[in-house]
Amino acid sequence: MDNFFAAISLFRRRKYDECIEVCNVLLQQNALHQGPWELKMRSMTQRVYIDDIEADDDVAEDILDTQTIATAPRPGTSIRTAILPVGTSGTTTASRPRTGTGRPITGISRPGTLSLQRPTSTLGNRTAGRRTASRTGTGSARTIRLGSASMFAVGDPTGPLFHISRLHPDKYADRDALSKPLFQYLYYHEGDIRKAMALCDAVLARRRPGASNITETSTTRTQDLGGSDWWWHTQKARCLLAGGSPREAEPYLRQALQDMPHPDVVLLLARIYVRLDQPTAALEVCRQGLERQPREVALLTQQARILELVGNLTASVRRYRQLAALDPMCTEALACIAVSYFYANQPETALLYYRRVLSMGAHSAELYCNIALCCLYGGQLDLVFPCFQRAIRMATSAELRADVYYNLSFVALTTGDIHLARRCLRLAIAANGSHASALNNMAVLVARQKQYPKAKSYLLAARSAHPGSDEIGHNLALIDHFQ
Repeated sequence: MDNFFAAISLFRRRKYDECIEVCNVLLQQNALHQGPWELKMRSMTQRVYIDDIEADDDVAEDILDTQTIATAPRPGTSIRTAILPVGTSGTTTASRPRTGTGRPITGISRPGTLSLQRPTSTLGNRTAGRRTASRTGTGSARTIRLGSASMFAVGDPTGPLFHISRLHPDKYADRDALSKPLFQYLYYHEGDIRKAMALCDAVLARRRPGASNITETSTTRTQDLGGSDWWWHTQKARCLLAGGSPREAEPYLRQALQDMPHPDVVLLLARIYVRLDQPTAALEVCRQGLERQPREVALLTQQARILELVGNLTASVRRYRQLAALDPMCTEALACIAVSYFYANQPETALLYYRRVLSMGAHSAELYCNIALCCLYGGQLDLVFPCFQRAIRMATSAELRADVYYNLSFVALTTGDIHLARRCLRLAIAANGSHASALNNMAVLVARQKQYPKAKSYLLAARSAHPGSDEIGHNLALIDHFQ
């Protein structure tokens, strides 16, 4: 078999390391052979490729920036007011447990939300909303600078593909077969947003002179960008979005959406509006995209997530039901529907959905913890502790172990085993010293023994971990009254 054909076969089978080795052999024989050079570049890109559309990890930071959003938006039109911590001014959505930012706990963990989740559920709240089936953690190219060029150059007999500092984008602008893989290599492999944007500008300038010299001001933002390739407009917007300029990226995505209503363009545009705290505009973009592609799973998922961010849980669950009908294997939709059933006092129905997720191979500590709580409220007590044992064995992080032990303490309180509840709360605090709910509940148990100074110390630690909790403040006032 010809070596170059063998390299192509390895690339199609996603054996990128072996493909790169074959390309190195071919380049040693002929350094000017463009085919192995391009194939090697594609393999190196695919080896570190990351879906940055799914990596929406900057929303939590941007929604707190009062320079870009209104300080007093109308209820239901702002993400900022929908996720305010409990006890602060803002709209509330439901009585289910919330994260440290006030967002209702859902059945799925998404990129950018793991670092924000802090349990704030009360002693009597149900806690089955813990993370169930995590999506693949991703990050944008500007946040994961891998340093891949120097890493892969070590031991590479052909050396690096080219020197990034000496790259002239105009040289590759009119070569369609090479410019696109080159952009992906610069953006995903090298993480060089500036060079990737320069290549986009060069291509747009070649296809329509003056397209890359548009001034992005408030008066010219709606200027027509011409009818050049939608893919390059999308990549230009992607670079601007990665560089922290969402408003400058908006007109490029609008033009790309006119040329080609691709789902990725719709998702990027909706992501921009979410970062600008304009969820209504993001929902409208998704609605228009669904009118053209009514069975597009990605758009339904994005719409359901935005509705959940603004606190419209009923409409969000409705979208997840549509998503589950189109994609029965979607663990996110099944987990969120299960959470809604649980907090609607239907633990048996929620257990059916969780078992469906479990049958698809999504084994995790969060899933077993939720199944245990569903069994508790469904009356299947013989399965509660075995599920918690599996959850404890599968818990990998300290915060996750703290959550599992906290839920187990709630089960012990429900069954009347105060000694077991105290031990579980101590283990939760030992795993995560800033677990506000565990500290608060531990203070309640200590106060029952009339150890008020010790209870106050637990409550002070809980308030420092979660200052906005009304429950902790109420308990502190009671402790001061008893003292």
